[in-house]
Amino acid sequence: MFETVENWALHAYADGELEGDDKKAVEALLARDEAARKVVASFAAQKQQLHRAYDAVLDEAVPASILAAAKGRSLPRLHWVTSLVAGLALVGLGTVLGLGVSQHFEQVQQASLANRAVVAYQTFAPEVRHPVEVAADDQDHLKAWLSKRIGTEIKIPDLQEAGYTLLGGRLLAEEDHPAGQLMYEDANKKRLTIYLTANTGAKEQALVLADNGGLVTCYWRDGALAMAISADMPHDAMMTLAKDIYEQMDAKG
Repeated sequence: MFETVENWALHAYADGELEGDDKKAVEALLARDEAARKVVASFAAQKQQLHRAYDAVLDEAVPASILAAAKGRSLPRLHWVTSLVAGLALVGLGTVLGLGVSQHFEQVQQASLANRAVVAYQTFAPEVRHPVEVAADDQDHLKAWLSKRIGTEIKIPDLQEAGYTLLGGRLLAEEDHPAGQLMYEDANKKRLTIYLTANTGAKEQALVLADNGGLVTCYWRDGALAMAISADMPHDAMMTLAKDIYEQMDAKG
């Protein structure tokens, strides 16, 4: 979720279905959270596109032949083509609306990935004594453990050239399956985390950048993995680092 407002509330707000305290809470969030504003804007834009494309169809009068069929009367044989076309049009409209719902679901999934990464960062990055479960000096075990629990082989990127040293990692819980977190630290004790989990059915997604009040998160879905990098750094630096991590994770061997 974005801070304390869940994604369903953002969707309901875009649809004009929120009232009272729920609406005020979302409006307060939108006033300070650019990532939340982008999600709401995407919901609203897609809703407008569907209206522009299909309002005219929905406003058309129901053909007399279909009304007759609904009342239990048999249709003249010559009208079977009309009935078939009307039926296919309804199926097509349902398919398009279904695609819209699917796209909304993927947007929520994507936002949810970034949000969970942010929550994990905010929970463990401030830790002094226990930032990780498995330390960097046991990296082989960390890699094997997280790969087994996540369900696909992971790699542990080397970020020394970018100024970050691996501290270690830990196991986390997704909504219905495991996730992992790798934590790095630079010379100024600033920390960076990589959130990894299985990509369970969602489409592959290019790198997306989100800013949560200065905490920048870059996330993507590629093959069997979904990943999100979180750190307090400029956007350009994050994109450069994210591309380096992406290439290391995608490298063969």
